Formats: sequence, C-alpha cells, structure tokens
Amino acid sequence: MNMSKIALVSGVGLVALFGSIATADDSGLSPNDFSEATKGLHEKYYLTIEPSDVSRAEPSSEGAFAGIDGTNIFEYLRALTDISLESKANGDVLWGRVQGGPYERKASEYVKAKFDEWNLENVRLEEFPLSRGVWEPSAVSTSVRVGKEHIELTSAATAYASGTTPKGGLSLPIEYVGLGSPTELRGKDLEGKIALLYVRVFDGVLMHTGLAAANRIANETEAAGIVLWMDLPGNAQHATQLWAGDGWVDSVPWVSIGFEDGAYLRQIIDQSETPPTVSLVVEGEFRTEGTSQNVIAELPGTTDENLIVTAHIDGFWEAVLDNGTGVAALMEMARYYASVPQKERKRNLIFVVAGDHETSGHGGSLVYAQRHPEVVARTALVVQLEHLGSPDFSNSLNTLQVTNVQSALKPFVSHGNHEVVQALSDTVSRYGLVVPNQVVTATMGDVDGFKEVPSVGFIQTGQLYHSTMDGLHWYKPEHLERLTRAHAYLLSELNQHSFTELRQKSVSGDLPAPYSSPDLLGLWRPW
Repeated sequence: MNMSKIALVSGVGLVALFGSIATADDSGLSPNDFSEATKGLHEKYYLTIEPSDVSRAEPSSEGAFAGIDGTNIFEYLRALTDISLESKANGDVLWGRVQGGPYERKASEYVKAKFDEWNLENVRLEEFPLSRGVWEPSAVSTSVRVGKEHIELTSAATAYASGTTPKGGLSLPIEYVGLGSPTELRGKDLEGKIALLYVRVFDGVLMHTGLAAANRIANETEAAGIVLWMDLPGNAQHATQLWAGDGWVDSVPWVSIGFEDGAYLRQIIDQSETPPTVSLVVEGEFRTEGTSQNVIAELPGTTDENLIVTAHIDGFWEAVLDNGTGVAALMEMARYYASVPQKERKRNLIFVVAGDHETSGHGGSLVYAQRHPEVVARTALVVQLEHLGSPDFSNSLNTLQVTNVQSALKPFVSHGNHEVVQALSDTVSRYGLVVPNQVVTATMGDVDGFKEVPSVGFIQTGQLYHSTMDGLHWYKPEHLERLTRAHAYLLSELNQHSFTELRQKSVSGDLPAPYSSPDLLGLWRPW
C-alpha cells in the first residue's frame, strides 16, 4: 500500500496524517485504507496491556447467591448466539433472532426446554400476532463507481422500514449534505441524486442527528435516496432506524454505512469534479402478518403477590448485548430460584421472555399485560434484564480499545419510588456496578409494555449495541455472574417492601420512554 496516498478524513475534518490523498480514479485507493493506516499507527506507537477490572463486588457479597454460576450463563448465551449464526449461514440479508422469524422461535423453544428441565411451573409458549410488523429486506447493497471499477461498501445495512429501489437498484450521482441542517441543504438541488448524510450519534445507534435530518431530506427535497454515514468507530453494520414521531421515514430508500466506508466515499466526492455515481439497492417489504411468541414460566411463593422478571429475546445479528445477555441472566435466575424452597420465596416469580421487541419496543410485554390483567393487578414490580455485560471502550483513531471497566449501566425506576431507588443504589454499591449519576424516571426497554406496573432495571447501549461488532468474545462469565447476582440481590431487597410501598409513585403521570418522547424528538429538529 502506498502510504503517501492515504488520508484520514471525516465529516468534521480530521487532518490528513499521511500526506496527499489519492485521486478518485486511482485504483490504489480502497475503503480499507483508513483501518490499515490506523492499524499501522497502533502497532508503531502502542503496546497492549490487560489491567485488572476496577469495578469489583464488595467482599461481603461474595457468599450471597453463590448458586448463580457465570459458566452456566455463558453456556446459555453461546447457545442463543449460535442460533443467530444459523440465520447468517442461511444467507438471510438481515440475519439474527429477528422477530417473527424462525430463529426467534428456535431461541424461544430453547429457553422453554430449559425451563422444563429445571421444573419450573406452568411453562408455555404463548403465540400472538406481530404487534406492528417487521422489516424484511431481500437485498441491500451500496457501491461507488471509481474509474472503471465498482467499489462495494460492505457495511451497508437497512435494518428498519425503508423505501425501496426498483429491482436492481438505482445508479445515481451522490452529493454530500453534511449534517443535513437547513443551512447545509439550502440551495442544493438533490433531484435525481442520492444524499450522503453525516450522522452524529448521541446515546446508542438509535439516537442521532439523522432522525431529523433524514426526515427533512425525505420531505423537503427531491432526493432519490439517502446514505447515512454513522459517526461510530470501526466499519460495522448498524441497525439504526428512521422514526419521525408519527411514522417511519420510508418514502425514500436509505442505508446506513460505517465510518470507514463513509470516509472513503467522502474522499471520492471531494476529489471528483462531478458527483460520482453510487449504486443503491434496497429491496424488501414491511411484513405485518405473522406471529411471535412469549416464553412464560412461574415459581410460586408464599403470598398472592407477584414479581415479574422479563427480558426480550429477539435481536439483530449475533444479538449478544441486545439481548442475549439479558435472556441468559434471566435463565440463570430462573434455574437458581427453582432450587430455592418455596417457603423461602415471598412473592410468586413470573419469568417472561418476550418476543416481538425490536420494531415496537414493547411487543411481547404489552401482549402479556393485556392477556393477563389479573396477574398484572397483583404484581408489585417488574424487573427487567436488558443489555448487560459489555466492556467499555475508548475510541482511538476510529478503532475500539477495550478498557478495564464495564460499560455504564443506565438505571431506571419508572415511577421514581424512593424505596426502589434506594434498593437500586444499594445494589450498585454492593456489586461495584458502573452507572452514571442519574436514574431515569421512565420505562427503558421492553418494559414499555408494562405501563400499569412500576418497573426497575438497568440498560446498556454503547459501541457494540445494534452492531455487527457485537460478538461473544467481548463478554466474560465472571462479569455476567456478578451482574446476575446483583439482580438477585435487587430482588431480595425489593421483597423487603410491601406491595403498597413498591406501587407508590414519586413522579406524576407515566412518562414515555426518553428515546421516543416528544421532548426528545423536538430536540432533534434543529439538527
């Protein structure tokens, strides 16, 4: 590789590190130049170390819930991941445990078999129609013509509802529109063109500037398609969505691409006298017919009150963080509590492994709540396990560098109850969990469907979330063990409080989840 021809650029103007950039018709330029250059820098200037994890449980917690075993949790997680990889081997364009599909069902059947093996009670699969539907792409690709070649941008993905291209796709000029603000779009004629939109990501791949900007481009210009250039390290596929508050941005076809592919495409545009031609293929349909399923299991206690423990099972790609880790932790909690004598269980434990999550955010949990109002009426609290166990990372020249601490868990207490907040705080301190100094007073994750019942839990997003970078190798049995024991401790602390105490609200009304609130959607509009 000719290092004198490599430049590192981004939508916010990273300086060129290795001299002049190659011209657009130079066959030596490739989408991998960025990662190869940064790899060379890291090899030259950095050494790899493995410092100890700084977030450790208090010694006094070591004996508690010793029956919860991280090796077991990792075994379940591996099995769920292997089911996702079967979808990849099958050649699915959007692969994984996708809701309403055969691999979501296979994963649910695996969990049910384990519940039966552990002699939980009233174990069953409850099937139901898809609540909002599911996007099923049959072909997604993006390439740019450089000289006589078509260079494939391998990170192209469309994981949520989109407009579609004609069979075989579109081949049109591409124009860079920056962040897609009104100022950047002013005076641009995008008719018959594809817009390259730089997307600044805030808190996870679903919360970003492209939500407003793509909606603006789709409704206020004549652009024929949109390419979202995600400002995230690496060059992964990302499962982002374009939701405008009242529906999907699906009047035009769109794809997301990773940072390195976007940097490469921007270079081609910069060095071309006329806009280069991009081939965009987005074929598929939004299927509204079909079914998903919940896996339900119960353990009776010594009262007529319930605690619901829930985690959703569907997810994109390997779906380790979202939400294999949550399901695996729930499974180990179910196995552990099945070995505890009934006389030592105060409240009935109801385990709900929900399907149909990713499109609506609350498919399976809402169905359960609607089908079982008598259970919900006697439920003191819902505890959610979602997105657990990811290490934290730093972004070094667009590459992930793992740190010696867990990624922050965002705590939430949907009703702001002070007793529940205190129990959550005690859990954080006792088990050395990494959290920000805020507790969200709204639902987060699949418990959006349990609006009538207070809920509590943690959730991680971070660099691996909804990404093909997510993989089993990032996770450690000992971390998953500590997190699962922490949730068991949280349950034990909550059981110290009465039904009335846990049901009491310290906030007025039911706030919507932050990521779908009108306030947040309004915040995006200036971008």
